Amino acid sequence: MEPLVDEVSRWPGVTVEPGRSGGRVFSLGSREVGAATFGGRVAVTFGRLLHEPLVDARWTTPDPLTPASGRTVFRVHSDMEVERARSLLRLSYLYHALSRPNTPEGRAALDALELESDLDSLSPPWVVRERLTKLATSES
Repeated sequence: MEPLVDEVSRWPGVTVEPGRSGGRVFSLGSREVGAATFGGRVAVTFGRLLHEPLVDARWTTPDPLTPASGRTVFRVHSDMEVERARSLLRLSYLYHALSRPNTPEGRAALDALELESDLDSLSPPWVVRERLTKLATSES
């Protein structure tokens, strides 16, 4: 999980803090992007816009402790699953950046990313791509 933590911590505008139960919490300004524990659990926070389509596509599952919160949980057991965890964190990062274009953190993230290229490399479910693209055009 350490390479994942290292990568996410380099994304523009992201801050990393120790988690309550170990691991690291990633934030973009005041918004939590997600958290990774060294036991292989990745919790990712999505708005309603992305939560349901990602759960429906079985990319992740609702957090069993707070199923209506928009928070999801993904367990990492292999290198392939580390890549999925990175993709989920990146989708959350994109969502939170696009939702906060007028904050310093949101602006730093938006200035550094190329949405179409990111989405091409992530290959999210079509509805997720469509919703992020629509959010981007409504903010520009």
